[in-house]
Amino acid sequence: MIRPFFYAVLVTCTVLLSCKSKKNIADSSVASQPASDVQYDAYRNKLPNTQVVRSEQSIKVTFDSEILFPTNSSYLTEKAKADIKNLAEVIKQQGDVKIVIEGHSDKTGTPEYNKWLSEKRAVSVKATLVSHGLTESSISTTGYGDTKPIADNRTPEGRAKNRRVELTITPVQ
Repeated sequence: MIRPFFYAVLVTCTVLLSCKSKKNIADSSVASQPASDVQYDAYRNKLPNTQVVRSEQSIKVTFDSEILFPTNSSYLTEKAKADIKNLAEVIKQQGDVKIVIEGHSDKTGTPEYNKWLSEKRAVSVKATLVSHGLTESSISTTGYGDTKPIADNRTPEGRAKNRRVELTITPVQ
């Protein structure tokens, strides 16, 4: 009499525990959607006029220089300030991150001037991010000048694509 009762209790507990654990597995699969997908969507929604690319480890946001700066200037336009404020809001939601800001130029002008201008533009973007609450020590800047073109510098369209600022945002593990 005790044995059948013991087995019935054992089977009931096993069934109940298995159901509970299956429910937890299902619940956790919804919650474990990759954060990078959620973050990618947040960047796309807040920054519709920028190029946003997600890799396995980071998100790269590319601004055309015309969106951010007047010609031959490192001073941000008012629209650019608003875009960078939106960017800062999304980054702050992400938690601890490392941000690398790279400035690029086209081939017009001397290599020295292009490097200087691309560095100043990267620093300008950094300063604006910091003014919106991001930690200065988490952001590094580099200016590449015209050394890393992504398009043909012989055409106006190609030069426009080469004038850009790229931000790579990587979560700190």
